[in-house]
Amino acid sequence: MSEREQYGFDHYDALIFDMDGTLVDSMPLHLDAWELTCAEFGIPFEREQLYQYGGIPTRKIIAMLAEQQGLTVDVEAFTRRKIALYMAHIDKVSVFPKMWELVRHYHGKVKMGIGTGSPRSQADSILKSTGLDAYISVVVSADDVTNHKPHPDTFLQVAERLGANPANCLVFEDTRIGLEAGKAAGMDTVLVIEGDLHQR
Repeated sequence: MSEREQYGFDHYDALIFDMDGTLVDSMPLHLDAWELTCAEFGIPFEREQLYQYGGIPTRKIIAMLAEQQGLTVDVEAFTRRKIALYMAHIDKVSVFPKMWELVRHYHGKVKMGIGTGSPRSQADSILKSTGLDAYISVVVSADDVTNHKPHPDTFLQVAERLGANPANCLVFEDTRIGLEAGKAAGMDTVLVIEGDLHQR
Protein backbone atom coordinates (compact mmCIF):
# COMPACT_ATOMS: atom_id res chain seq x y z
CA MET A 1 0.00 0.00 0.00
CA SER A 2 1.43 3.39 -0.97
CA GLU A 3 1.54 6.24 1.54
CA ARG A 4 -1.10 8.06 -0.49
CA GLU A 5 -3.42 5.06 -0.32
CA GLN A 6 -2.57 4.56 3.33
CA TYR A 7 -3.83 8.04 4.28
CA GLY A 8 -5.82 9.46 1.35
CA PHE A 9 -6.08 12.95 2.85
CA ASP A 10 -4.48 14.86 -0.05
CA HIS A 11 -7.77 16.42 -1.19
CA TYR A 12 -8.38 18.32 2.06
CA ASP A 13 -7.63 22.04 2.40
CA ALA A 14 -6.23 21.39 5.87
CA LEU A 15 -5.62 18.74 8.49
CA ILE A 16 -6.44 19.98 12.01
CA PHE A 17 -5.20 18.08 15.04
CA ASP A 18 -6.17 18.07 18.67
CA MET A 19 -2.93 17.91 20.65
CA ASP A 20 -3.25 16.01 23.96
CA GLY A 21 -4.06 12.33 23.44
CA THR A 22 -4.25 12.77 19.66
CA LEU A 23 -0.89 14.02 18.41
CA VAL A 24 1.05 13.53 21.64
CA ASP A 25 0.95 10.95 24.42
CA SER A 26 0.33 13.46 27.20
CA MET A 27 -3.00 12.30 28.63
CA PRO A 28 -1.46 9.91 31.20
CA LEU A 29 0.58 12.84 32.58
CA HIS A 30 -2.50 15.09 32.62
CA LEU A 31 -4.52 12.42 34.43
CA ASP A 32 -1.74 11.79 36.96
CA ALA A 33 -1.70 15.53 37.72
CA TRP A 34 -5.49 15.53 38.01
CA GLU A 35 -5.43 12.56 40.38
CA LEU A 36 -2.87 14.15 42.70
CA THR A 37 -4.62 17.52 42.71
CA CYS A 38 -8.04 15.97 43.33
CA ALA A 39 -6.59 14.03 46.27
CA GLU A 40 -5.07 17.20 47.74
CA PHE A 41 -8.36 19.12 47.37
CA GLY A 42 -10.58 16.22 48.53
CA ILE A 43 -12.43 15.80 45.25
CA PRO A 44 -13.58 12.37 43.97
CA PHE A 45 -11.55 11.38 40.89
CA GLU A 46 -12.55 9.10 38.02
CA ARG A 47 -9.83 8.63 35.39
CA GLU A 48 -12.19 7.64 32.55
CA GLN A 49 -14.53 10.57 33.20
CA LEU A 50 -11.62 13.02 33.22
CA TYR A 51 -10.23 11.60 29.98
CA GLN A 52 -13.54 12.26 28.24
CA TYR A 53 -13.29 15.91 29.29
CA GLY A 54 -10.12 16.22 27.21
CA GLY A 55 -10.21 19.46 25.22
CA ILE A 56 -11.91 21.46 27.97
CA PRO A 57 -9.63 23.78 30.01
CA THR A 58 -8.83 22.70 33.60
CA ARG A 59 -10.65 25.61 35.28
CA LYS A 60 -13.86 24.79 33.40
CA ILE A 61 -13.62 21.08 34.24
CA ILE A 62 -13.04 21.63 37.97
CA ALA A 63 -15.90 24.14 38.12
CA MET A 64 -18.19 21.53 36.48
CA LEU A 65 -17.03 18.77 38.85
CA ALA A 66 -17.52 20.97 41.91
CA GLU A 67 -21.03 21.85 40.79
CA GLN A 68 -21.90 18.20 40.02
CA GLN A 69 -20.71 17.09 43.44
CA GLY A 70 -22.00 20.05 45.43
CA LEU A 71 -18.49 21.01 46.54
CA THR A 72 -16.89 24.39 47.05
CA VAL A 73 -13.47 24.53 45.40
CA ASP A 74 -10.98 27.35 44.91
CA VAL A 75 -10.92 26.96 41.13
CA GLU A 76 -7.89 29.19 40.56
CA ALA A 77 -5.82 27.47 43.27
CA PHE A 78 -6.79 24.04 41.95
CA THR A 79 -5.94 25.05 38.38
CA ARG A 80 -2.53 26.47 39.36
CA ARG A 81 -1.65 23.30 41.29
CA LYS A 82 -2.77 20.90 38.56
CA ILE A 83 -0.86 22.84 35.89
CA ALA A 84 2.27 22.99 38.06
CA LEU A 85 2.20 19.21 38.58
CA TYR A 86 1.73 18.64 34.86
CA MET A 87 4.40 21.12 33.77
CA ALA A 88 6.93 19.41 36.05
CA HIS A 89 6.76 16.39 33.73
CA ILE A 90 6.00 18.03 30.39
CA ASP A 91 9.41 17.08 28.98
CA LYS A 92 8.28 13.42 29.06
CA VAL A 93 5.62 14.05 26.42
CA SER A 94 6.25 12.33 23.08
CA VAL A 95 4.53 12.27 19.69
CA PHE A 96 2.65 9.08 18.81
CA PRO A 97 4.80 7.34 16.13
CA LYS A 98 2.00 6.93 13.56
CA MET A 99 0.96 10.55 13.99
CA TRP A 100 4.59 11.61 13.42
CA GLU A 101 4.54 9.64 10.15
CA LEU A 102 1.33 11.36 9.08
CA VAL A 103 2.58 14.87 9.95
CA ARG A 104 5.87 14.32 8.13
CA HIS A 105 4.09 12.83 5.11
CA TYR A 106 1.80 15.83 4.64
CA HIS A 107 4.29 18.54 5.61
CA GLY A 108 4.49 20.95 2.68
CA LYS A 109 1.64 19.16 0.87
CA VAL A 110 -1.48 19.94 2.92
CA LYS A 111 -1.88 22.79 5.43
CA MET A 112 -1.81 21.63 9.05
CA GLY A 113 -2.85 23.24 12.33
CA ILE A 114 -3.55 22.39 15.96
CA GLY A 115 -6.69 23.18 17.95
CA THR A 116 -6.14 22.43 21.63
CA GLY A 117 -7.91 22.94 24.94
CA SER A 118 -4.52 23.46 26.61
CA PRO A 119 -3.20 26.92 27.51
CA ARG A 120 -0.75 28.55 25.08
CA SER A 121 2.21 28.02 27.43
CA GLN A 122 1.65 24.24 27.58
CA ALA A 123 1.08 23.93 23.84
CA ASP A 124 4.22 25.91 23.01
CA SER A 125 6.32 23.85 25.47
CA ILE A 126 5.14 20.57 23.94
CA LEU A 127 5.61 21.70 20.35
CA LYS A 128 9.12 22.92 21.08
CA SER A 129 10.22 19.89 23.12
CA THR A 130 8.87 17.38 20.56
CA GLY A 131 9.97 19.25 17.44
CA LEU A 132 6.41 19.57 16.15
CA ASP A 133 6.89 23.34 15.96
CA ALA A 134 9.02 22.82 12.83
CA TYR A 135 6.04 21.19 11.09
CA ILE A 136 2.96 22.96 12.46
CA SER A 137 2.96 26.73 12.88
CA VAL A 138 -0.75 27.48 13.39
CA VAL A 139 -1.93 26.68 16.92
CA VAL A 140 -5.18 27.81 18.52
CA SER A 141 -5.11 27.27 22.29
CA ALA A 142 -7.58 27.64 25.15
CA ASP A 143 -6.32 31.22 25.55
CA ASP A 144 -7.45 32.14 22.03
CA VAL A 145 -11.18 31.34 22.28
CA THR A 146 -14.01 31.95 24.75
CA ASN A 147 -16.21 29.03 23.76
CA HIS A 148 -14.16 25.86 24.07
CA LYS A 149 -14.89 22.37 22.75
CA PRO A 150 -17.54 20.98 22.13
CA HIS A 151 -18.17 24.42 20.55
CA PRO A 152 -16.65 24.72 17.06
CA ASP A 153 -14.76 27.97 17.70
CA THR A 154 -11.31 26.40 18.23
CA PHE A 155 -11.33 24.49 14.95
CA LEU A 156 -12.98 27.31 12.99
CA GLN A 157 -10.24 29.68 14.11
CA VAL A 158 -7.55 27.20 13.00
CA ALA A 159 -9.19 26.98 9.56
CA GLU A 160 -9.41 30.78 9.34
CA ARG A 161 -5.73 31.22 10.22
CA LEU A 162 -4.78 28.59 7.65
CA GLY A 163 -6.99 30.18 5.00
CA ALA A 164 -8.88 26.89 4.63
CA ASN A 165 -12.54 26.20 3.90
CA PRO A 166 -13.97 24.58 7.07
CA ALA A 167 -16.14 22.28 4.91
CA ASN A 168 -12.95 20.81 3.42
CA CYS A 169 -10.98 20.30 6.64
CA LEU A 170 -10.32 17.05 8.49
CA VAL A 171 -10.16 17.01 12.29
CA PHE A 172 -8.22 14.39 14.26
CA GLU A 173 -9.56 13.89 17.79
CA ASP A 174 -9.40 11.38 20.64
CA THR A 175 -12.52 12.35 22.63
CA ARG A 176 -16.25 12.55 22.00
CA ILE A 177 -16.24 16.24 22.96
CA GLY A 178 -13.51 16.93 20.41
CA LEU A 179 -15.32 15.02 17.67
CA GLU A 180 -18.49 16.99 18.46
CA ALA A 181 -16.52 20.24 18.07
CA GLY A 182 -15.19 19.15 14.68
CA LYS A 183 -18.63 18.16 13.45
CA ALA A 184 -20.13 21.41 14.77
CA ALA A 185 -17.52 23.24 12.68
CA GLY A 186 -18.82 21.41 9.59
CA MET A 187 -15.60 19.44 9.24
CA ASP A 188 -14.91 15.78 8.60
CA THR A 189 -13.58 13.97 11.67
CA VAL A 190 -11.48 10.92 12.43
CA LEU A 191 -11.15 9.23 15.81
CA VAL A 192 -7.60 8.67 17.06
CA ILE A 193 -6.99 6.12 19.83
CA GLU A 194 -3.47 5.80 21.26
CA GLY A 195 -2.10 7.39 18.09
CA ASP A 196 -3.93 5.01 15.71
CA LEU A 197 -6.58 6.18 13.24
CA HIS A 198 -10.00 4.61 13.73
CA GLN A 199 -13.43 5.22 12.23
CA ARG A 200 -14.28 8.39 10.35
